[in-house]
Amino acid sequence: MLINKINMKKLYTHDKKNFLVYHKQQSSKNKAPSVIFLHGLMSNMDGGKAIATENYCREKNYDFIRFDNFGHGQSSGKFTDYTMSDWLRGLNLIIEELADGPFLLVGSSMGAWLAILAAKLHPKKIIGVVTLASALDFTEKIIWNSFSQQERQTIKKEGVYDVCGSNKDCDRAYPISYNLIIDGRKHLLLDKEIDVSCPVSLIHGMRDIDVPYNISMRMAEKLKSEQVTVKLIKDADHHLSRPEDLQVLYNSIDEVLGCYVILSEQTLNQNAYDSK
Repeated sequence: MLINKINMKKLYTHDKKNFLVYHKQQSSKNKAPSVIFLHGLMSNMDGGKAIATENYCREKNYDFIRFDNFGHGQSSGKFTDYTMSDWLRGLNLIIEELADGPFLLVGSSMGAWLAILAAKLHPKKIIGVVTLASALDFTEKIIWNSFSQQERQTIKKEGVYDVCGSNKDCDRAYPISYNLIIDGRKHLLLDKEIDVSCPVSLIHGMRDIDVPYNISMRMAEKLKSEQVTVKLIKDADHHLSRPEDLQVLYNSIDEVLGCYVILSEQTLNQNAYDSK
């Protein structure tokens, strides 16, 4: 997999103290929706799904943006110093500074949680969301609720605790901060209606042992939108990076953008009718 580092750029926060590294692919279409890819926890914009999505968007002549959020990849900061609020601010910076919109957000795992939060904040800019192995509320539902009392005391005392997840050998641990757990509670979504009305496509592998697929099922129930599609892939795991998994992603991108076109035409027709 070849990645062109020359095209990577930095986007600084308003106080110039931190920056995001990003890559933007501009299409030849006028006012075309921009597809933004949101990576998962301790991942980055150079992952297989991000690059594959970029290549697909290039073929389809869609605008495309991928970026490393704070504390990830080449962007500034240390991972354990950041929380969901910080990563949401990172996404907001991309949305506000790099394009006028509209936007289709493609969120992987933690990125799916951020995508839904952003869709709530920017209902006029976000015209659709596609999620992969959505990890909504993972700080509470997956991490905190699985901790023993001893582990809870340890993370409170030490500030950071290494979480192995499904990998019991712990050759790749996630250093989870207590601040991340506490901050995550400000953004929990699954126990109430999720005020997102745009089209949403939820893709999940039924063999996902990191994030159970019932989270996507729960999302479908809670989303306010009536244009919600759930796609369960029976033999897929958390990665969703096989060619057949990626094809489901590509189809979902086209379907959500198709919904946007249909809804836009309906609005135009209704406005024309009302003006008569």
